[in-house]
Amino acid sequence: MKRVLTLALLLAALPASAVLYKWVDQAGKVHYSDQPPPDGAKKSGVINAPAPSAPSTPKPSGDAANAAPKAPPTAAEQEMEFRKRRLEAAETEAKRQQEAQAAEEKKRNCAQATNRLTALEAGGRLTKYGPNGETLYLSDAEIGRELGEARKIADSWCK
Repeated sequence: MKRVLTLALLLAALPASAVLYKWVDQAGKVHYSDQPPPDGAKKSGVINAPAPSAPSTPKPSGDAANAAPKAPPTAAEQEMEFRKRRLEAAETEAKRQQEAQAAEEKKRNCAQATNRLTALEAGGRLTKYGPNGETLYLSDAEIGRELGEARKIADSWCK
């Protein structure tokens, strides 16, 4: 009886050590079989099938091999991670909005500086308002100074 049982166990273990073959035929089709590939196969290889009772798991290397398995996060840890991600997203959005506002302000200031420069270059009688609100006409020297200053301002905003 023991011999029959031992023989049955040995025969049951044979499929667990089966070898799989993989090859590509002339048409480019990939085949898998427990039989060796024919002589006309383009690429062939041997694949050892894992035992069905022993699932394969990747082995950690380095420090992770010595570390204990990580426990799933608790509800409090998950909540903290969620809040952290939400805060980071809000900070990113605020930064994006500030950058957009700065770009819009720069565009607006560039347009104003360019308009001022165009008006000064056009010539003619130019005026400005005095300290008491009266209209003052600019002389040619004042127009020249204003023109140089307007060019600098336009260059700084319109880069």
